[in-house]
Amino acid sequence: MVLWTTSSRTVRRMLVQTVVAGTLALAPAAVVAPAFATPDTGAPTAAPTPAPIPTQAPAPTQPAPTQTPLPTQSPTPLPTPPPDIYGPDGYGPDGYDRSGYDHSGYDRAGRDRFGYDRSGYDGSGYDHAGRDQFGYDRSGYDLWGYDRWGRDSAGYNRQGCSLKGPDRPDADHEECERQRQANPSTGSAG
Repeated sequence: MVLWTTSSRTVRRMLVQTVVAGTLALAPAAVVAPAFATPDTGAPTAAPTPAPIPTQAPAPTQPAPTQTPLPTQSPTPLPTPPPDIYGPDGYGPDGYDRSGYDHSGYDRAGRDRFGYDRSGYDGSGYDHAGRDQFGYDRSGYDLWGYDRWGRDSAGYNRQGCSLKGPDRPDADHEECERQRQANPSTGSAG
């Protein structure tokens, strides 16, 4: 709920706002109204006679200037394109084609179109099958699932022996013990 107070200041402000709003609203009408108003005279007056329009004497005509024909220019010949350095086989004098590969399919850096070098390995050292030059994949396991130290992903070697902890049930336990004795732990504790 809004309380209205009737102080003199509020009344004056409201009065000024109303006058300004009315002035802005009626200003265009006050400007336009005199434009359409016609003077009201009691007696009709005779229409004024129009003043004669002065005519100008025709300007003297001069003969049109004759144009001299422009000298004909022969069309300039198009520049001849440079000769194609690539022979009929598509290779240039340096032995490389337009894409930069030689007859064997390798670029100047020794890589083929797929990024493999002449030995068949990519920049990371892996071949098309994802194996390095020793036969290990990117996770470090060979084709049979053993890493470089002869352990599979569960930590067992080919005989089923574990480096630490229990061996697989089908492992030769005496052989596993011999391997543990031959290769003692290299930990700092002993």
